[in-house]
Amino acid sequence: MKIGKKTKAWLKEKPKLVQIYKAKGITRCENCGSRFGLDFHHRPSRASQEAVHDFKHTRLICLECHPVFEYNDELDRKLFAKPRGYNPKLKIEIMAKKESNKPEWQRPHKCKHCGQISSMLMCPACGRMTIKEPKK
Repeated sequence: MKIGKKTKAWLKEKPKLVQIYKAKGITRCENCGSRFGLDFHHRPSRASQEAVHDFKHTRLICLECHPVFEYNDELDRKLFAKPRGYNPKLKIEIMAKKESNKPEWQRPHKCKHCGQISSMLMCPACGRMTIKEPKK
């Protein structure tokens, strides 16, 4: 499999970005504060011809938040407009709409113990059940 120009450029720049983020102390999701599944979110998208791989045009976010910002331009603009790093007071709410057919635990929701956003029954941050036990 042949690697294209854009992929080569990204593979060259990614280690530099990792060092920049570590030096600036940004080691959590810049939206929800998670430390798991972190990846760089680009604006404009990494797949576009205008992609820029620098600190100004990227944000470090978790895999839970990434698709939301990737496919919602309004939330993406808010993410890039807020100050850098994780600040719980400036968190952009991305909770799923209640009209969803999915059960509560499969929609993004706050863990009742640690407050992290999760769409799983067991919280990846604290390892406990994220929703209240059903009443019997």
